[in-house]
Amino acid sequence: MSEHQTETCFIKIIKGQRGKLSRFIDQLHVDDNTYHNDNIIEGWRSHFHKLAKKEQNQNYDTQYRQDLIEKEAKIIIDICKDRFKHNPISEEEISKAISCLNRNKAADFFGVNAENIIYGGKQLQQYLQLLINRSLELGCISDILKIGTLFPVFKNKGGARYAKNYREITVTPIYSKIIEKIIKLRENPIILEKQNQLQRAFTENTTPLLCELIIEEFERESKDLKLPTYIALLDGKSAFGVVVHSNLIRR
Repeated sequence: MSEHQTETCFIKIIKGQRGKLSRFIDQLHVDDNTYHNDNIIEGWRSHFHKLAKKEQNQNYDTQYRQDLIEKEAKIIIDICKDRFKHNPISEEEISKAISCLNRNKAADFFGVNAENIIYGGKQLQQYLQLLINRSLELGCISDILKIGTLFPVFKNKGGARYAKNYREITVTPIYSKIIEKIIKLRENPIILEKQNQLQRAFTENTTPLLCELIIEEFERESKDLKLPTYIALLDGKSAFGVVVHSNLIRR
């Protein structure tokens, strides 16, 4: 290899490395504050803390309305408890739930990843089955299993130094994911029967591109007919940052 080719190759490698490291920032803007280098983690903590904080709506009678919703949610929970009949998790269900776990993902808060469970053997599977059955029988999931590790992910729009241009991805405990998989296996067939046929997001074996196709064809037809076309897309800012469970249960 000639000297010129070596230099060209070296430059190409450097550019490739820069591309991989382009998301590493040395400055972060959170509202009116700027954080640098080692203090960036504090900036993330401040940003996501504000997103998760409940804000009082001035046009909403919180004292009356929220109290009423919480009372109704408690009534719903009590009714569910009275009618509850534990349906034990089978060996087949726990095995299928474990096999559905996504591999090659980050470890959870406790340092456990999917591979630890998948290759943990039959004894571990039986222990998890016993543990989950006991939790569901008592209607209790320990708060420690709700601890997640939060990662900021750039939205690929706007400046990378602004916290508002990131979405949060939370890695939840693997044990919690197994419970979610079991519930999904049980409830998904019922949900699919009730679900609107036009819904595509969060639906297995479907793609939102089909919904986009309908809009595009409508726009093309309107253009051919020389008719005005108005399309409005609604997006809730940080819609899933805070979910009030009592409201969700009531809904």
